[in-house]
Amino acid sequence: MNSYLEELDKTGNSLMIYKDGRLIFQSATKGIRPHLEAIEMHGEALRSTLMVDKIIGRAAALLILYSEAAEAHAQVLSQLGKQVLDQHGLSTTYEELVDHIKMKDGSIYCPFERMVQGISDPDEAYTAIVEKMNSLNEESAS
Repeated sequence: MNSYLEELDKTGNSLMIYKDGRLIFQSATKGIRPHLEAIEMHGEALRSTLMVDKIIGRAAALLILYSEAAEAHAQVLSQLGKQVLDQHGLSTTYEELVDHIKMKDGSIYCPFERMVQGISDPDEAYTAIVEKMNSLNEESAS
C-alpha cells in the first residue's frame, strides 16, 4: 500500500487531494459528492493535484479528469474507471481492480456509473453529474 492510501485508510476519509505536497481537501463523505465539493471549493486550483480516493469508478474518473489532476491513487478502481484514466494518460495506482462499482447492497450499479456509461468528455460528465445530484437533492427535500 502506498503512503497516500495508508493515510486515506488511517484517517477514514474517502477523498484526499494534495497540491505541491500539501493537503488541500479531505472528506469522509461517501460517493461522488466529495469530488463535486472539491470542484466547487477549489475550481482551477485542482489542476496538477494528486487525488487519493477510496473508490474510483467511471464517474469519479471523469471528474478527476475534469479537475485536471496529475495523478490518482485508489483503494478500489473499476475496469471502466481505469480505462478512462488510461485513455487520458493519467498516472494511476490502485490496490484492487474490480469489474463494476455497485451499490452497498451489491444488487444494482451505482446510478452515477450507469449515467456516465455513454459519456467520454469530462466536461459533459461533470454537467450531467451535477444535474443528477441537484435532482436527487430536490427529491430528498420534498
